[in-house]
Amino acid sequence: MKKFLSIRLIWFLVLSGFLFNTCKKEGKFDLFPLKTGNEFYYKYNKESHPGPTVYTIGTETWKVVDESEEGNNIKYTIERRLNAKISLGGYTYVTKVISDSIQYLEILEDKKTALISFLNITFKRYQSVSQIEINQGGQYDIEGWSYLFKTDSGMTKYNYYHRPNQITIESLHLDSITTIQ
Repeated sequence: MKKFLSIRLIWFLVLSGFLFNTCKKEGKFDLFPLKTGNEFYYKYNKESHPGPTVYTIGTETWKVVDESEEGNNIKYTIERRLNAKISLGGYTYVTKVISDSIQYLEILEDKKTALISFLNITFKRYQSVSQIEINQGGQYDIEGWSYLFKTDSGMTKYNYYHRPNQITIESLHLDSITTIQ
C-alpha cells in the first residue's frame, strides 16, 4: 500500500510540474523561439556617413549554439555570422568582402517571469498578442532603435541609427527561420 501511494505521489508531482510549466505558456504567443539549433536568416544593410557613404549589404545568420542555466536565468548563446559586401558611395566598386565574420551574442531569460534581456531591451517572451514592437526614437544626438518580434519567428525586424557626427543606419529583416522541434 505504501509503495502504491509513493508511486502515485511521484506521478502527481511530475504531472503537477508539467502542468505548471504548460499553464505559464497556455494561451500565450512565443515571441522568440529560443532553442539550441534554431537558426534565423536575415537580410543585412548598413549605411555610414558623413563623407562618402559606405554601404554594407549581405546576410546575417543567428544560430542558437548553447543553452545553459545560470541561477534564475537561462542563458542562450547566439552565433552571429555575417556575409556581406562593402561598397563606397553606392558604386559597384567593392572595397571589401566580409566572409563568415562571427560574433557571439548572449540572451538571458528569467526562468520565473520569462523576461528576455539582450542588447538594450527587455520584454516578456510569452504574450497575449502575436507581435510587439519595441522602440526608442532618436533625435539629434540620441541614438534610435526599433525591434519587431512575431509569434514563432522571433525578431523579424531591427533598425538602428546613430547621430550626429557619424550617421549610421543598420537594419536586419528576417528572411526565414529553421526551428528544431
